Amino acid sequence: MSDIPLDLVEEILSRVPATSLKRFRTTCKLWNALIKEERFTEKHFRKAPKQSRLLMMKDNKICSMSVNLNVAPPTIELKGALDLKDSHSNSKQVDIAKVFHCDGLLLCTTKDSKLVVYNPCSGETRWIQLETTCVLGFSQFALGYQNNKHGRSYKILKIWDDDVHEPRPVYEFTIYEFKSDSWRKLLDVRLRDVDGCECQIKRFGNGVSLKGNAYWVAYGVAGTILFSFDFTRERDRRLCPPPSLKEFDWTALSVIREEKLSLAFGEVNSLKVEIWVTNQIDTDAAFSWSKSFALDLVDIPDCGWDGVTFKYLFWIVLVDEEKKVALYVNAWQVKSHNSVYKVYVTGEDDDYYTETAYLESSDDCLPFIIDYVPSLVQIRQSRRQKEKNEN
Repeated sequence: MSDIPLDLVEEILSRVPATSLKRFRTTCKLWNALIKEERFTEKHFRKAPKQSRLLMMKDNKICSMSVNLNVAPPTIELKGALDLKDSHSNSKQVDIAKVFHCDGLLLCTTKDSKLVVYNPCSGETRWIQLETTCVLGFSQFALGYQNNKHGRSYKILKIWDDDVHEPRPVYEFTIYEFKSDSWRKLLDVRLRDVDGCECQIKRFGNGVSLKGNAYWVAYGVAGTILFSFDFTRERDRRLCPPPSLKEFDWTALSVIREEKLSLAFGEVNSLKVEIWVTNQIDTDAAFSWSKSFALDLVDIPDCGWDGVTFKYLFWIVLVDEEKKVALYVNAWQVKSHNSVYKVYVTGEDDDYYTETAYLESSDDCLPFIIDYVPSLVQIRQSRRQKEKNEN
């Protein structure tokens, strides 16, 4: 191996998937040093194939999930929790309240009101110092980046919801830059409507990141709203939703292999779901929606428990666009204030159907599924953070 020119080694390794490349770091010191270089990380991010994995929130932990569509019926396996440790403990795992995915990095809000960026592939973490006035329970966070000549410059957007101003909450926007390790207020973000007027949003749905920008579904006075935040220009933009999306539909927004957006939606109390996808999004280009397929979901059978108060569809995500297969979660809400839920795999015309055994989760950690793509993106510490650690 020592006879191979280093530039050829670099070219070969830049095309190896991140999960496999992680094991190569122990092959030799030269390879390990190369893989840790930020220049190589950027090259690898552009050239290596994207290997999609599923992650699921359960009991305030992020667990790896595998779905095998190559057997009949398909199998669903929920694996152990990812090894995210507290910054002041070598053994205690962090309890997570919310998670946001971007470029193989997970932005996690913890139950004890802390903010951490975590790369499960490399094991790196970066704990973010919050503003003293920050109340996490009323905040939405998103991770994205700005492209520049040196690569990607990561930022965190915080949307603070002052819900005491009913019926119209007041939103405040601040942004954190990894490079400077500091927060600053954004004055030009107003969640504008298509006609330039300010949107009146009652609450936010889930958010996702695609090619450095963040996307949300929100519910406003005028109905369901889809909008994005551009981390380069630091501006928001109202987007056109699929044409059949109705005012009071429930929605689930997800990302397909870091190439497209997927939006699943259906009428409240209905088991009929439509799944739409966008074209491959360029950060500067407009995008269009096309209907991928529709599903008639399986209802939860009446189990006869006195403790059951109501049942509902909680989450759905597209797992294979070509085979038209989705993964979804149905749940019962019970009097013990816990949720009992099942995870299902189903396809168009009920192909690929399977389901898991019943799982339980407390009400403060409802299931949440992420289409995660591992990467070698490094979480660089700022000079100020390094000085804190040294002291």
